[in-house]
Amino acid sequence: MTVTKMIKDPIHGAIEFEGDFENSLKGMLSDKFFQRLRRVKQLGFSDFVFPSATHSRFAHSLGVYAVAKRMLRVVEPEVRNGDWSNDGRACLAAALLHDVGHGMFSHAFENAAKSYHASRDEGSSEGLKDAANHEKVTSRILTSSSIQEKLVEIGGTEFPQAVSDMIDKKDKTCIYTSIVSSQLDADRLDCAARDPYFAGVSSGRTDLNWLMRNLQVGDGPNGKFLFVDSKSYISMEQFTVTLFHLYPTIYLHKKTRGLEFLFSKLLCRIFEIVEGGQAANAGISKSHPLARFIQSPSDLENALLLDDTLFWGSLHLFRDAPDKTVRNIANDFFQRKIPPMVDAWKLADEIAASSPSFTGVLAHDRVAKIEHACEVACKKVLESHDAVLKGCYHDTYTRPIYKPKFEKGDAQQINVKVGGDYLDIAAISPLVASAASFNIHRVYYDERIHNQGNELTARLQGALREALD
Repeated sequence: MTVTKMIKDPIHGAIEFEGDFENSLKGMLSDKFFQRLRRVKQLGFSDFVFPSATHSRFAHSLGVYAVAKRMLRVVEPEVRNGDWSNDGRACLAAALLHDVGHGMFSHAFENAAKSYHASRDEGSSEGLKDAANHEKVTSRILTSSSIQEKLVEIGGTEFPQAVSDMIDKKDKTCIYTSIVSSQLDADRLDCAARDPYFAGVSSGRTDLNWLMRNLQVGDGPNGKFLFVDSKSYISMEQFTVTLFHLYPTIYLHKKTRGLEFLFSKLLCRIFEIVEGGQAANAGISKSHPLARFIQSPSDLENALLLDDTLFWGSLHLFRDAPDKTVRNIANDFFQRKIPPMVDAWKLADEIAASSPSFTGVLAHDRVAKIEHACEVACKKVLESHDAVLKGCYHDTYTRPIYKPKFEKGDAQQINVKVGGDYLDIAAISPLVASAASFNIHRVYYDERIHNQGNELTARLQGALREALD
């Protein structure tokens, strides 16, 4: 008799685990590395802006598993009771475990380590950067930890590496890999539904049920791939636009990005102090979990301790730190004192609106000109080496609506069948083909420096007018 167990989820309803293999995967949820994801929020500091956005990487990982299983049913429709092929099993395990290496506050921790590494003249921080890279850490957990042992038990000695390779996209032509990571993957599909739901924002919606009903499997020169008929490509277009809108609405919100910058500044200073052998100056002892990680970042047991609760539980220690920088930033966090910023893009937009040279210019060209002007102006102003601008940070990011490949039946793209051909969605959707992008150019500054905001605004306006002429 096949045993089916389920977990209730507000997005996908009942997430089912059927048969011996799937129930073995469910048993893996109790592993200490997977349990840690309960203590890592999916959206980092977004709950400082959207109070209900407190959902975890744990819940998201279960959601990705649920979506991947639905997609796998399209690829292997004859399977019953969870008796998937070896590739299908690796696909489900990869979907469930794809985020197991994320550090505290998800991408914010990774970006802090990158910033610290970039600021060092020596290679001493290379280990920290690698130990904060969630993809590298995930690979190590899958191949050299208790997770690896469990994967061997349920799939054999080669199974952990097969799962890791699928997450790493070693074979981008593989249809199973595309379920785990592509422009239409289970990860993005869960995010497009889960993140706006918990943030409480309206960003369109993805009709997941309709999309799944219309997914089909095609066969091309590089192997099998997923596609939809042209009559239902609108559901794919909706998904692409919904995901795109989450960037200006949630992921790149100015206050969230400001908190990420603050977090990065704090961690970089703590990294520096602890690497210098002076952990006490940061308000912590050498045996503190964060200090242990900094001193030995390659030890997975140290990485296991890095979750959001470690930071919040240590905030009172940082607030009393002898080091002034650590103490000031920690108190800013305690009071939700988000760094102010000047929005260079907004300034450029306003200048362009009153400029005769922009009359009649269509959005695509207008955005390209403003993007170039912001890049030039911010670089010019921030490289002036003026003490007035000390501590400024240029936050820039570009997110295109879609990255077209224009291959016929590429597993990594969104494929639409038109007649007898399989086309990239950018070939038939005017919205996707618009090459729309959301861009930010913001300069955060230290308001402790007198009148820095007004001075920064004036200089950016001058540089932007010059760049837009």
